[in-house]
Amino acid sequence: MTDNIPGNDDDRRVYTENNPSRELSTAAGLAAAYRTLRGFNDTLANRCLQIAENVYNQHKDVKGYASFAKYQADAELFLATGKRPYLDHILTLTDSIGKYIGYCGWYLARIEDYCKGQSKDKKCQAFSKAYRAALPQYAAQLRVSTSENPYGVPYRPNIWGAGWDIQRFGFQHYFLASQYPDVFSKEPVFDALNFILGCHPGLNRSSFASGVGVESATVGYGLNRADWSYIPGGVVSGTGLIRPDFPELLRFPYLWQQVEYVIGGGSSHYMFLVLAAEKLGER
Repeated sequence: MTDNIPGNDDDRRVYTENNPSRELSTAAGLAAAYRTLRGFNDTLANRCLQIAENVYNQHKDVKGYASFAKYQADAELFLATGKRPYLDHILTLTDSIGKYIGYCGWYLARIEDYCKGQSKDKKCQAFSKAYRAALPQYAAQLRVSTSENPYGVPYRPNIWGAGWDIQRFGFQHYFLASQYPDVFSKEPVFDALNFILGCHPGLNRSSFASGVGVESATVGYGLNRADWSYIPGGVVSGTGLIRPDFPELLRFPYLWQQVEYVIGGGSSHYMFLVLAAEKLGER
């Protein structure tokens, strides 16, 4: 991978796997960034969109879990460009949307909102009808899973801390609760944030967000783990089940499954949840 000569071009290379799911998710994020940056930094915005479309076009035929990443990229690229092919690909889900609503319902909510306004487009109307028909059943499933514990969130403790999964759930639920308040309660968004801030299992009830709250995770796993230190604002995955013991959150910097820091999904979902809770609290 390198010729061991400092300063050569290979010092700037990044080696990674061939992962269509991650690449398409990145394309979706870049398309969303385009809409945010447009009018503020048009050069960067246009670059984001160009890369997003190039990455999307590299994955003509994907299967399995990567299919959902492609539908997400379709959604963000359609919202960014209004190009019909992206929408047409989403509309192929019409007959199976009820089966997959739990995976893609959150990012297709804005697409359904568009489709319901297209009164003369039969395909759009059919998608909107099928999508809305699937929502009550999914809402019922969520009520069951969130009532299985006192925390109000889907929680299945295992050796890996569940904080990031719960943050992602709250992040995704916001799009449904804000778009369909008559079907989905907004409480799971608050409950997900409460879980991160200390309302979680174990004797250690610290906030998973370092430096946030009266008590927080102040020993993190990262490049500085040997220092027993932390990064303010870093969000750890949280309380895991260290068998054969009960759920706990040890003050120990080498338990990556409990106190590892990440930006995507960890800190980013936490910041989104805080803003989402604030917005929903205004209603």
